[in-house]
Amino acid sequence: MPFLALSGIPVPVSMSSGLRYSPVLLGEKVRTFSGMPRSSARRKLMAYEGGTGPLSLAASAAMRALIDGAGDSWAFAGNMLSSRGLWPSTVGSPATWPDLGRYEGAALALSAGHAVNWATQLGEHWTVAYWARIADGTGTWWHHYVQRSDGTVHVDAAAPGPHLGHTWSFDDGFTSNWGLEPSDVDAHVSEPGRYGQCATFGEWTSAIWPTQLGSQWTVAYWARLATDATWHLYLHRAGLPLSRDGVVGSHAATAGALISTNGDYTQLPDGAVYLLNRRGISGPGIPNVSGVPLLVDDLTVLPYIVPDSWVAPWYAATAPFRLPGTTGLAEVDDNGSLTVRHRAGVAGGFANPTNDLLVVSDLVALPYHAPDEWLAPWRDAGAPFGPLPYHRASGTGLHRPALVLGEAGQGEAMEWWEGAQRVQGEDFAFTLQEAPP
Repeated sequence: MPFLALSGIPVPVSMSSGLRYSPVLLGEKVRTFSGMPRSSARRKLMAYEGGTGPLSLAASAAMRALIDGAGDSWAFAGNMLSSRGLWPSTVGSPATWPDLGRYEGAALALSAGHAVNWATQLGEHWTVAYWARIADGTGTWWHHYVQRSDGTVHVDAAAPGPHLGHTWSFDDGFTSNWGLEPSDVDAHVSEPGRYGQCATFGEWTSAIWPTQLGSQWTVAYWARLATDATWHLYLHRAGLPLSRDGVVGSHAATAGALISTNGDYTQLPDGAVYLLNRRGISGPGIPNVSGVPLLVDDLTVLPYIVPDSWVAPWYAATAPFRLPGTTGLAEVDDNGSLTVRHRAGVAGGFANPTNDLLVVSDLVALPYHAPDEWLAPWRDAGAPFGPLPYHRASGTGLHRPALVLGEAGQGEAMEWWEGAQRVQGEDFAFTLQEAPP
């Protein structure tokens, strides 16, 4: 446990200044005219004063905002009002549910197509965090999401990675969104695609990516022959027939550009994705009598089998596929307004094949960029963040946990060396006033 933490986030306290305790009486203790001491005090609260020690300017700015309680938080206790009084506008019929939150409080329930918006005026730099889960009756556990204005989405304090799958836009060659290069390729990128550039496969040209897929996988892509004006969605799944243009199981597994060299479309050889433009109408491949170029765009490889319910929405989508888990439920527009919406799996949201109800708890919107070092303590805090502008203060340096209102005070600019790099920063004072329970 840290010496001092606010809403679970450790706050540094310098050894030189320490943490000073100042009791504050609610009432007074005085002497009467007769000299007898008399008390009207109803309670004794604490005020804490300390200093942070040297912090870089970026870390200091975030810590000042944390101590000052900047931002909004939502408990969803009977309404969707923020801790600072922001009322929402809604799409559909989102609701608040008692006793179903992450910490046994209330939660926000969002059905497919529903959304809530608040005029938070977040500005250029922001952080939005929340706990969320799928209410599908299976006891799905909560996950902590942190979205930031730099476009990052962290789930349970971890950044998304290749374990979620790969996508290829072909705008910058044959490298996936996670940097996976092909092990062999003789196709090229040149033609306008469905969403940007696309890969062009000449007669008998191919590309192989070492995706290391197991027995559960999905490979999807948009493709057309150069002589065909219409793009078609090909969706391959392990051990299942090919689904084309949103129709489940419409073709044989061999009827697409994905080639299994041993004919086994349950376990791909070496787990690799092998795309080939094969001339002819017999054998595996997209029928191509004249051997004209094959155009491929928006290639997606997932390490699991997507359900039938995803096939039609995937085909109907008007934007490239976004990997589930890489796009959160929160959006912030150019005016700084926050929207939390139900997001289907094909739009980068939860892996939620039947678009079940989503439950959101402990929503927080901060007008600053929360550092990476905060993410794990935030996830492990064990209690809600805020309610802003207040914080739950805890730590070994306190007599007891308390709800406090903080203020960052005067600072002193300084510069120091970290290795061969000079760092500019400050040391600032702060006060925390305990609030009555």
